[in-house]
Amino acid sequence: MGQAPFSSCQNVLEVAFLQDQELASALATQFGPQLLLRVDAAPLRDGIAVHPSPFRLTDEITLEAVELVKAWAPLSWRYDTSSKAQRGDFRGNFPWPTGERFSLQQVSMRARVEGTGKSVLLQVMSSPSEQTMERVVANMADSKDVAYHAEHFNKFVAQSPHAPGFGHESPKVKVCAPVGCRVLDSRMPQLARKGSVVTITDYPANDVEKFVFDGKEEFREIPQSFFHHVAWSTGGSSMVFDLQGAETEDGDVLLVDPCVLRAPQVAVADLISAAAGQTGDNPSDESFDVLHRTCGQLCKGFDPSRRGAKVRRMCGMPACGLGGGGTAPARQ
Repeated sequence: MGQAPFSSCQNVLEVAFLQDQELASALATQFGPQLLLRVDAAPLRDGIAVHPSPFRLTDEITLEAVELVKAWAPLSWRYDTSSKAQRGDFRGNFPWPTGERFSLQQVSMRARVEGTGKSVLLQVMSSPSEQTMERVVANMADSKDVAYHAEHFNKFVAQSPHAPGFGHESPKVKVCAPVGCRVLDSRMPQLARKGSVVTITDYPANDVEKFVFDGKEEFREIPQSFFHHVAWSTGGSSMVFDLQGAETEDGDVLLVDPCVLRAPQVAVADLISAAAGQTGDNPSDESFDVLHRTCGQLCKGFDPSRRGAKVRRMCGMPACGLGGGGTAPARQ
């Protein structure tokens, strides 16, 4: 980059932060290049259900002007809610998920790519021990799976007479493609040290809206129908969750950092011990009914009886070879 390594500069973040206010104050003292990254993982390919990343494998990226953005605060709500659930303070009418996508917190910030004026979403696991490629790839797997489901949903919408704008360009669900980046140099070692792994995503919106989170969201037909379509097409074995992002002027829905709840692959020998009940990390009829209170016209086009996530069960667990009447083919 034609400059001294970050570690030789004097402008180094030297405070340990515990709260957003402390982090925001610390970031406000920074100037110039702050992180030098190399793209080492890019799992999402371009397609009709992907808002593509402008970054490719081996690209080196310098980030500056790293800051917390109040309008992006909803990205952290899943972790706040997990803390409430652990204390017994979650008042939802369904079991809150307890898996690592909910219990392992990450910090979401806006950063500018040096020399371009382009801003990106920078996400860093709060625990340094979790700032690994394995963790980042596991997180990005949800975005990849949601994009797969969105591709089949978009094809359905394009052919549905119930879709908004039928006969013209139909609205689409698109997942903003994240990339996993190795930190080559850092002026903020308390945030991300050299050698750690972070995620950056081209998220063009100024704010983040929750589409499917705790059942209290404003009804928006495209993301709600997409939620229903995934549960229906997989026979209840998968359920997209914490759908968040923004709606574009064209009516497309951009999703960022979504989650997927998956039914476990249970062997016959495990059915008896698993029959005690489902955890919040599994798709359930209860969660489906709370998160999707109302069906729109699109839902009626593929599931007029609102079968949704109601699947055949054996000993309290989803049976193998679920027969939910789904349309999405098996993944290769």
